[in-house]
Amino acid sequence: MNSDLSKIMAMVNGQSRNDFDSESVSTENRTKIDDAIESVFIGKSMQIWANGGKLIDAWNVALDDLRDEMFSIPNTGPVVAYLRQSVFKHRTNWNVKMTKSDERNSVACFKNDNEKVELIEHANALITTGMNIIKYIIANATDGVVRTQHNVNARTMEHARSHTRELERTRKR
Repeated sequence: MNSDLSKIMAMVNGQSRNDFDSESVSTENRTKIDDAIESVFIGKSMQIWANGGKLIDAWNVALDDLRDEMFSIPNTGPVVAYLRQSVFKHRTNWNVKMTKSDERNSVACFKNDNEKVELIEHANALITTGMNIIKYIIANATDGVVRTQHNVNARTMEHARSHTRELERTRKR
C-alpha cells in the first residue's frame, strides 16, 4: 500500500493527517529534524543580530526565514510534512521564549571585528550543519510508511472488505 493510500486509510480511521505524518517518521529522525531546525534558527539569528539591531528582531526575521526556507522544499513526503510541522512547533516555543527574555531588546556589541567574524563563522557552521542533516534525512527517506501502520491498515482493509461483503449479502436477500 502506498503512502497516500495509507494516509487516507488513517484519516478514515479518525487519525489526524498531521499525526500520520509525524508517526510515519522515526523518532530518531524527528529528534534530528527538531535539533537541526534549532541549529539553523540559532545560526540565522546570530547572523542577523551580528549585523545590527535588536535581538528580538533578529529572532523574528530568522523564524520567518526558516519557515519560508522549509516550505520552499518541493518534496511533499512525510519527512517534509513533519519538518513543516516542526517549524511551527519551533516557532510557538520561540514566541514564548522571546516574550519572557530579558535580552530581547539587546544589541550585539563586539570588542573588535574578530569577535564579530567568529560569531558569524559559528553561525554559518550551525546553519550548514542543520541544513545538511535536514537534506540527508529527506534524501534518505523511504515512502515513510511505518511497518505497524501497514498492519493496522491491513486489518482495516480486511474489516472493510468483510463489511462490504456483508452489505452485498444483505442487499441480495
